[in-house]
This record gives sequence, structure tokens and C-alpha cells, in this order.
Amino acid sequence: MTISVRLPPEEQHMLEVLARRVGRSKSDLMRQAVRELCQRLAADNRTPYSLGQDLFGTGSLAPAPSDPMKRQIWEKLRAKHRRMG
Repeated sequence: MTISVRLPPEEQHMLEVLARRVGRSKSDLMRQAVRELCQRLAADNRTPYSLGQDLFGTGSLAPAPSDPMKRQIWEKLRAKHRRMG
């Protein structure tokens, strides 16, 4: 199967330089890159939750603010959301 890929000039230059340095064709390097990427992505079965799991808190609620004005707003929001759900 033939597939055409357009590369930006800097990536095309990098591919040409690497192909000359290792003595392989550009097509050969592209096939290897696609193969390795597909294998890596197929083996990566992590979910968005598992990727961020270590960043999640323990689920504790924030303490009430000490500032009287902020506390009044906080209490009104708590009362509003308590009624909704």
C-alpha cells in the first residue's frame, strides 16, 4: 500500500539527514516509526482517569472561609447546591 505524507521542511530535512547517517531509506525509517508508534499506542490502555489519578485529591471538602463576607457567600452557595441535588 502506498501512502503519501507531507512533512514540514524542517522534519523532511531531519529525516533526510538521519537516513544518510544510518544508511537506510527514508521509507524504511517512516515504516519503522509508524510501526513503533502503533505498537506503543496499542499497548497503552490507560484511561483519562488513570492518567490523572495521582493528581486527584482525597475528596475532602474545603473548610469554611474565616472572612465574614466570604463565609456568607459560601453558606448561600452550600444551601443552594444542597437543594439541587
